[in-house]
Amino acid sequence: MKIKRSLIAVGVTLAAFTLGACGGTSNPLGEASSAQPSESSSSAAGAPIVVGSADFTESKILAEIYSQALKAKGIESSTKLGIGSREIYVKALQDQSISAVPEYTGNLLLNFDPNATATTAEEVEKALPSALPSDLKILKPSPAVDQDVYVVTKDFSAKQGITSLEDLKKIASTSTLGGPPELEKRAYGPPGLEKIYGAKFKAFVPYPKYPPKISDLDNNKIQVATFFTTDAVISEKGYVQLEDPQSMILPQNVVPLVRSDVASNATAVAALDAVQAALTTDDLMQLDKKVDSDHQDPQQVAAEWLKSKSLA
Repeated sequence: MKIKRSLIAVGVTLAAFTLGACGGTSNPLGEASSAQPSESSSSAAGAPIVVGSADFTESKILAEIYSQALKAKGIESSTKLGIGSREIYVKALQDQSISAVPEYTGNLLLNFDPNATATTAEEVEKALPSALPSDLKILKPSPAVDQDVYVVTKDFSAKQGITSLEDLKKIASTSTLGGPPELEKRAYGPPGLEKIYGAKFKAFVPYPKYPPKISDLDNNKIQVATFFTTDAVISEKGYVQLEDPQSMILPQNVVPLVRSDVASNATAVAALDAVQAALTTDDLMQLDKKVDSDHQDPQQVAAEWLKSKSLA
């Protein structure tokens, strides 16, 4: 499997550089939302910290949790939510538009080292620091895990005998895969499915948002889709999560990706480490459900979680 992953490294690397170069302005954030820092943080320890997020629910909640945890320790902090894909928010970190962002270990490693041979959570954690650019650091990974996962409907699984990524080669040539736009070039996307599992799909449909993807999967307009393992929709809809026997998708522990100046701020590191230690996979599932299914505000959901853990 390690050899197979390396076969797609060149294409993935080129795609990452291409996406990273998109956009004609020096500020990739555009009109991203921003929570205002509290007045009580004016005498903060160190420089203000701007926590960014990707454009999906869990990332936004985690960004709010990180920012509010920092404020609770007297650090001036704000958020810029929904920035976009990894290629965009990494650029934002490097041009100092943001200071920190919630990330996931395995996908982060493959972003910077498509040839990585790590497969276990421990191997991924060990490999990450040397794979990152010198101006970026990771803090302590959390035991909380949120994996990318391929799913099919229960009916499709039963009729086609699909329970594993190994099974996809039976139906891929006549089926359509749906996922976020960036998945198309990712190592664990169509390139990996073809190289590692021999599954070349008839078509790929990009879905920037969840509702159309869910509807199309339910109505058999697409036959396979990607979600996150903590998404409430998987259990609510009874989707079948496909096994990944070749470990194409690496372990995805939540981890803060920060600029070097944040990593050198002991107060900030202590605040974020405390969040990381308290966060669990079940917490992620419950937090996501409160926002996606119960339509609660991410900022309030984050505040309630921090209070429940005595972190704010």
